[in-house]
Amino acid sequence: MNTSQVVGLRRLSRLFACTASAAGVAPTGCIARIVLLGLLAVALLFGAPARAQIDEAAAERLMRSSGLWDQLGATAAGARAGIEAAAKNRLTALSDEEVQRLLKATDAAFAAETLRPAVRRALAARVPPGDLEALDAWLGGDLGRRITALEVAASRPDRDSERAIRAGISRLAAAPEARKKLIENLVESTRAAEAITNMTINVAVAVQRGMASVKPEGPVAPVATLREAFEAQRAQMQRAYGGMSQALFADMYQALSDAELAGYLEFLRGAAGRQFLEATMQAMEHALVDAAERLGSRLPAVRPGPNT
Repeated sequence: MNTSQVVGLRRLSRLFACTASAAGVAPTGCIARIVLLGLLAVALLFGAPARAQIDEAAAERLMRSSGLWDQLGATAAGARAGIEAAAKNRLTALSDEEVQRLLKATDAAFAAETLRPAVRRALAARVPPGDLEALDAWLGGDLGRRITALEVAASRPDRDSERAIRAGISRLAAAPEARKKLIENLVESTRAAEAITNMTINVAVAVQRGMASVKPEGPVAPVATLREAFEAQRAQMQRAYGGMSQALFADMYQALSDAELAGYLEFLRGAAGRQFLEATMQAMEHALVDAAERLGSRLPAVRPGPNT
């Protein structure tokens, strides 16, 4: 999980705050806000379930060496930071007491002890055994370890993601064409713009689905209606996410030389790297959508209505 995923988790939590404040009303305003704020997580749509290919011990080793283990441990803190920022900037109508209840629900939904096993099982089902040697060699090599360190550092909950975006934009503006092309190719190889758009839609719908599961009589927009509203924004979202992803990548990987970025691209485009990227994204998608649905099921209790 790289920095764009982490930024997405923080900004996604602002959607949760917005949805919670609107529990019981149509979420049109929330949709507008999330389009303006943007969600820069990198994820893929659900993949079909697969039989276990590697054991969970090997999957956990990959999670730890890739930095995913540590980053999942910080997910709840990142979501919490997004909600606190939304409350501080008055992007939600929740009272202080309701914000605290939302924070507690978020901590429970995105707990590391829930996310880590879910991702570990999903990775075990998706990583071919024949790829382990190549993955261990890359992740254990000098360049692989340095890239992991950069991504873990970029995922800290206290990191200013807005500053990173601004810095990345400046770096891209001043970068030679060859560097710009490398960043563009990196975003393309990770399918960042398409993936975060899918992630935004799937997670937002999961929150709504979770709410409906515990309060079906509430006057919330149907899940299908919410999905349709997001789909109407897909092209606009995807264009914005492409540019913002380039800015984040330019900032995060600034310490890497052009040759090192090219080496990273070579790994991502190779069979083992491509499969691991897809497996990781699918595993994250499943885990985060499940967490979002759990959070959604807790939202009616955050701001109880007269019939609760």
